[in-house]
Amino acid sequence: MIKAIFLTIFFFGLVSCGSVEFVLNENDLENKYKNNTLVILLGKNEEKFSQELFSYFGSQNNGDYILKASFSEKKENRLVKTNQVAEKIDYELTVNYQLYYKNNDCNIFNKKVLTKFSYVPKSFGYNFGSSRSLDKLYNSSIRKNINNFIKSAPKSVACIQ
Repeated sequence: MIKAIFLTIFFFGLVSCGSVEFVLNENDLENKYKNNTLVILLGKNEEKFSQELFSYFGSQNNGDYILKASFSEKKENRLVKTNQVAEKIDYELTVNYQLYYKNNDCNIFNKKVLTKFSYVPKSFGYNFGSSRSLDKLYNSSIRKNINNFIKSAPKSVACIQ
């Protein structure tokens, strides 16, 4: 009797999990610009941004594409106490991307990508946890910005007039 109940539960469990779809699909992660793009940073060189950009595109001088990126950061104190200590800081990261096809010297794609996040600092001197939190938010926002660009980049090469 116990074996029959166990087999019935196992059978229904197996049947009910038959329509499970896996979220991570290797084809979605394909980046045709990886190790095929010369990256040129224009303007202010933010170290965290340049590290993330090179990790997504590699540092290939002989690739088929040229990516020019200019990074800017806007920082605004939203809530300020009477003693001028910021309680909330809004960050706005803006990157202007220009993608060129090297062989035809043509502009393939231009995009301005904007990402925002807010940060609530501790006001009692240096706080290791608070600084780590800011670093994680900042790096996450940069990754989100680059991913938005990659997702919207064209799949085929066609010059913009």
